[in-house]
Amino acid sequence: MKRIGELSAELDVSPHTIRRWVEMFAAFFSPEARRTYRYTEDDVATLHTIARLHREGRSTDEITRELGGATSAPFFLTRSSQETSDDTLTHLLAYVQETHHSLLNTQLANRDLLAVIVQDNFALKEENTRLRRRIQALEEELSRLKESDWNHRLALEERLALLERQLEEAKPWWKRLLGR
Repeated sequence: MKRIGELSAELDVSPHTIRRWVEMFAAFFSPEARRTYRYTEDDVATLHTIARLHREGRSTDEITRELGGATSAPFFLTRSSQETSDDTLTHLLAYVQETHHSLLNTQLANRDLLAVIVQDNFALKEENTRLRRRIQALEEELSRLKESDWNHRLALEERLALLERQLEEAKPWWKRLLGR
């Protein structure tokens, strides 16, 4: 009897793929292969055939027909009459438990992701508040600079007007009369 690790290397597929094939084509495997994942020579030959047909691109239904059956139901629906209903129920419960654990793991991963998102959200809110304060300070500074610039401009215009008046007054009387 061969173990799943040996077959995995021999067929160049993952152990998960072998388990999936055994579940999909359960009617073609021994009860030992379905229960303990230890494979007889007939099971190994069946797995080689499945691997070859899969590499050829055959569908599940085509592989089932090639193996000699007409069904590709899940492993818990294709038990031979030799297995008791207790074995079937045990396998079904194990399958449900594995699915339940997968869902719990997914739920935990989602919670962790949600916690990270919430934490990032709070950090972004704080950063947004800091940026708004900074923008407000810059707007106030810009307003002060505009006012200062306007006051400076008015002072320059007044000085220019004063200089023009002084220049006009400094002209001789006859140039002022002629308008030069």
